[in-house]
Formats: sequence, C-alpha cells, structure tokens
Amino acid sequence: MDFAPSFFKEETRSGFLVTEKRKKIWATELEILERFDEVCKKFPLSYYAGYGTLLGAVRHQGFIPWDDDIDVLMFRNDYEELQSVAPWEFTEPYCFQNTYSGNIIWALSKIRDSRTTAIEFRDISREFNQGIFIDIFPLDSVPDPVNPQSFITAGIQKLLWNAIVDSGSVLTAIEQGKQFILDSDFLLDYLKKDYRQRFRIFEEFNLSHFGESQAFDFITDGIYQERCKSVQKEWFKDTIYLPFENIQIPAPAEYDKVLTRLYGDYHQLVQGASDHEGTIMEPDIPYKEYFAKYLD
Repeated sequence: MDFAPSFFKEETRSGFLVTEKRKKIWATELEILERFDEVCKKFPLSYYAGYGTLLGAVRHQGFIPWDDDIDVLMFRNDYEELQSVAPWEFTEPYCFQNTYSGNIIWALSKIRDSRTTAIEFRDISREFNQGIFIDIFPLDSVPDPVNPQSFITAGIQKLLWNAIVDSGSVLTAIEQGKQFILDSDFLLDYLKKDYRQRFRIFEEFNLSHFGESQAFDFITDGIYQERCKSVQKEWFKDTIYLPFENIQIPAPAEYDKVLTRLYGDYHQLVQGASDHEGTIMEPDIPYKEYFAKYLD
C-alpha cells in the first residue's frame, strides 16, 4: 500500500495530537487490513468495519484520533471459513493468531505483522507473535425473544465457554452435585479434553446454531455483558463502503442503528484512552528484537 509522505505528518484532529509514530501504527494496520481484504475477496468472504473502526469511518472518515487499532466483524459462517484457509494465506511477515495457534484463549482472531511490535503480554513465550495487529470478531446468534429456543442455546454456550476458561469451577460444581443444562457425563468427558479441543467443540456448537435467532453479538460479550448490545441481522443485509483514511472499508448499510445500539449518541465526541493503552507499540522494531533489547 502506498502512502503519501503527508500521511505521516504530525497533525491535530478533533483537538487531539496525532503523532508521526501513531500514523506509522495506523499505516501498518491499514496494510494488514489490505492483505485481509485480499483473502476475503479471494474466497469470497464478507466482513464489516466494527466497533471503533466503524465509528471512526462514520464520524472521522478514518481512525478515531485517539484510537490505535482496527476491528472487523464477520458472521460465524464466514469466520469459520477464514480460519480454515488462514494458515496458508497469512504467511510471513503476517501471522494469523487465535486459540489454536498461541498459548492463549481468545474468542477472536488477530492478524499480526511480525516486523513490528505490539507487546500485550510480557510473561509469555517469545515464540508468541506480538506484532502490530488487527482484530477479527466473529458474530454468533444470541438470545432473541422471538425464538425461545435461543435462550437454551445461550445457556449451553455460556456453560461450554466457562468450562474452557474456568474448568476447575465447573468440575467442582459437578462433584458437588449441581445440575447443569448439559448432562454431567458429557461435561466430565468435555473437561478431560485439551482446551483447544474444548474450544473447537464450542465453536462447532456456535456454527451449528448460527442463524437460530436474528440477534447477533461477539459471543463473550453476549455471555457476560449486563446490558445486551446485540445487533440485528437485517442491519447487515446490504453493504456500503465508507472512506477510511486512504481506502474504502465495507460497513453495514444500517450503520446508524448499529452504532446507536453500541454507543448511544455516537456523534458526541468523547475522548478516551485506546483499548490498547497498556500495549507497547513500536512500528519500526520487530517484536523479537524489542524483547531482546529491552525486556530480556
């Protein structure tokens, strides 16, 4: 991707100073997004700008000035197809990272650039890629009052997820005789499996119930958040392209409904910290070199 020299110049946007370094981080993420877009067009797979990226596209025609990441959304069926082809499509300097490829449990995936640094975790294997990244969030069916069965599905989703991230508590509850929505014998067998195997079962369950309701959300948000911020499938029926820095990015045509659900009055500027405020980000240094020079 070509960037005009002016792209990297320090400037003030919406009262916030955007430094040359932040511009370089943005450029890296835009290049990762470009590669991701190529893969999605090849297969083809649909995706949409999500969360702060969608908000930035609508309100700023690019990044929110105080933000430093790119988030995209995919419905579960396309997301699973992406996972199946990603290991062969994202090769050096790029790395596709998820629960199956790293020593961490995530319900999302990341694409990283190995030539850069975005250290989120200091006490982890140096083989764990910590380059600058974009986040890919799968959208799964979540409870919808129109379909009572979807609440049963949600209960199973939550139980399967808790048995991945807090297996000890689930096992203790079984031993104490607690009754779950799933049979205890199934759960005991499930808990014996490697966490990646349990995660695969969890994702297969989500896929098998995809489309059971018209409400969708990133599954761990759907499980834990107190106030539902799920989106409706019909809001994504049509896709439009919005300007985002020097590119056009796909977005749901009903983006106003999506952003209102997520943020309320999203036109009001509220300057806050980046979601990755504690992350060490260096666009000009490979993460392995950064570890060796500053952290080892």
